[in-house]
Amino acid sequence: MIQAVFFDIDGTLMDTNYLHVEAWSDAFEKIGRTIPRREIHREVGKSGKKMLQDFHIDEDDAKKADKLHSKLYKNLQRKGKPLPGACDLIAALKDRGLSIWFATSAKPEELEHTMKELGAEDLTDMIVSSADVEEGKPEPDVFQLALERAGVAADEAIALGDTIWDIEAAERTGIKTAVVLTGGAFGREELEKAGAVAVYRDCADALKSGFPAKLK
Repeated sequence: MIQAVFFDIDGTLMDTNYLHVEAWSDAFEKIGRTIPRREIHREVGKSGKKMLQDFHIDEDDAKKADKLHSKLYKNLQRKGKPLPGACDLIAALKDRGLSIWFATSAKPEELEHTMKELGAEDLTDMIVSSADVEEGKPEPDVFQLALERAGVAADEAIALGDTIWDIEAAERTGIKTAVVLTGGAFGREELEKAGAVAVYRDCADALKSGFPAKLK
């Protein structure tokens, strides 16, 4: 029986994936790299460290790009708004007695705006972010720590994300993952092939479909 839901944030609850793409694109341009936005989009959801490694950016430039991304994203963050049904889903699951956790690759400085927009300060049990673990997604660290802190077994939890990186990270801890399509980088077939146990149009669809008791 599911006792805890581990939510991803960017692209799942908040319409921020494209803002991150733009911030990363500008950051890469400033260090002399031109990377197509489509390629960046498909990497969003990974930790910044892992993304930079996968783009083969050397250590010095990676540090510069990471700092630039944080600065640029800060200027765009106010444009990030909750995705359809996000606030209602969190509130409904809390009302049902489920434990609500955020398990995210987001940086701590990005979370204040998120919590305010979602109205989730009093609804979430805890946040596990990239700052709390050695490695972010697609490594399983955030989900493993969330399990430990929530005090539940893997089969008593479910994750809700928007990327194959969420699925991969959660699966490595034994947690099943449902996904929404609002992140925009991956289609239904690709997400199902990666191991998603359910695919929803958005959080509103997940709520209407009876998530997590019923999976679509």
